[in-house]
Amino acid sequence: MKKYRCQICGYIYDDAKEKIKFEDLPADWTCPLCGAPKSMFEEITEPKEKVTTEPKEVANFEEVDEDMRSLSAYEIAYICSNLAKGCEKQYMEEEQALFQELADYYEQQTEDKSGTFNELQDLVNKEASSISVAMEVANHCEDRGAKRVLTWASKTTNVMKMILEKYAEHGIEYLKNTKIWVCDICGFIFVGDTPPAVCPICKVPSFKILEVK
Repeated sequence: MKKYRCQICGYIYDDAKEKIKFEDLPADWTCPLCGAPKSMFEEITEPKEKVTTEPKEVANFEEVDEDMRSLSAYEIAYICSNLAKGCEKQYMEEEQALFQELADYYEQQTEDKSGTFNELQDLVNKEASSISVAMEVANHCEDRGAKRVLTWASKTTNVMKMILEKYAEHGIEYLKNTKIWVCDICGFIFVGDTPPAVCPICKVPSFKILEVK
């Protein structure tokens, strides 16, 4: 018997405990916790014997001009907003207010940018690639805090990719007669009438999962 883990929320489907084997589930079956499709599950395999290898060389980002460029106002606003949410989760009210003030200021300096659906998909895929590179650096530096944040970011990016894929398949019908919710802490997105009781990514209660009007 096999076990499969949801890459979004960590829910485990155990063939031995379920009436239907995972491979026999219908294609439209979704995770009972976060709504992720069957394709977002990975088989749990037994850990292989640990082999000692030479440390993996991490790219020297100082040699890459693109990574040394100045951040745009939008990027600074995005970073400050996330820092404010992190402070909120740590009950650091004063720091939260200061970061939010900075986020609001830089957001006012941003230009309204519109684009195509394909451009949006490209941005999400680029973000997923950037997260992978950042995780390599965090692992190399043994930065537990960064790894936690990047794990959240990786999962929320997977959710965005999943939603965009469904929208590409079904069009606007996918979002008709339903609601869209976003976790105010980690950015988890849920499409449905009622959000989960607890965010499947950062574990905050449902009152922090806000409806997008």
